[in-house]
Amino acid sequence: DKVKRCFSLKRNKEFRYVYRAGRSQKCRAMVLVWQRARHGSIRVGFSVSKKIGNSVTRNRVKRRLREAFAPMLDELKPGYSLIFIARDAVKDMAFEDVRASVRYLLEGASLIKDGGGGA
Repeated sequence: DKVKRCFSLKRNKEFRYVYRAGRSQKCRAMVLVWQRARHGSIRVGFSVSKKIGNSVTRNRVKRRLREAFAPMLDELKPGYSLIFIARDAVKDMAFEDVRASVRYLLEGASLIKDGGGGA
């Protein structure tokens, strides 16, 4: 199941707002910034800086993050904007580890509904 476009943070303004007002949770591979949102749904953005590599590498990292995040969409509490910021370590990680990191950050931010699937 893909992360549909309607779940994406698109505008620079939306990203800036989450960065400014949001709270963050970190791990070796990435940072999660989240902010309670006015809309009732989950919105998510993926940020991969040029420090991570060329466009091919960055897009691969973004695809993998999106892929790792997608199955957890149903378990999340509604009404949040999230931004995953990739760190350098993420590009050499196995996909399972990427998925585990995403889950770890979401749990750390207590954004997963109670009684959601155990890891």
